[in-house]
Amino acid sequence: MNLRRIAYAALAVALSSAAYFGAPTVAASVETYMAAPATETATVKVILKNGHGSGVHIGNGFVVTAAHVAGDAATVELKTKDGKTRPADVLWINKTYDIALLRTSPEMLPAVSLDCRTAAKGEAITSIGNPLAVEFVTATGKIAGEPRSIGPWKSVFVTDITTVMGQSGGGTFDANGNVIGITVGVMSVPLGFSSSLIGFGFVVPSHEVCALLGRTA
Repeated sequence: MNLRRIAYAALAVALSSAAYFGAPTVAASVETYMAAPATETATVKVILKNGHGSGVHIGNGFVVTAAHVAGDAATVELKTKDGKTRPADVLWINKTYDIALLRTSPEMLPAVSLDCRTAAKGEAITSIGNPLAVEFVTATGKIAGEPRSIGPWKSVFVTDITTVMGQSGGGTFDANGNVIGITVGVMSVPLGFSSSLIGFGFVVPSHEVCALLGRTA
């Protein structure tokens, strides 16, 4: 009888130990996700029927992306870093600046601040997006040139960050994790009947985005 009680007691201890030592594993994974930089968790993949781009959540369900990513769609699908998806409405697009505004549910979607200042040439920056078939990639570099009108864009920074298709619409961040621009394009050079991408990207300055949103600060 005593042996049976000892066996039950040992089993109870073993089960409680398993629960105790098992719980931190789950908690650790949650903490790891929550500890990811807001610049990463606020970044989304914008999915359409004919392709994808990137976007960044600036709060209250508002997601900024590139106009050419949203295209003529009325709704898009957003994928977050944790693999979950949610729908978003396209509120408006501005082709002159290549900026679009989406609206989705802000629930469980971290946000970053949109800084309305003009970043300085030479300033260190980080760009996050979804190039080609690779999701949520972070690249670092600097502002390589002041805002200017170039190609189809009325106002863009030149950056020395390698930029490829799929990164369009993603946020460009300063050292404090604030959005100081939106990636919209890549520099290319003609090669015969085709073209080749080179290591410079184009970013719409955040002060232009703020103006489109009716913000001054």
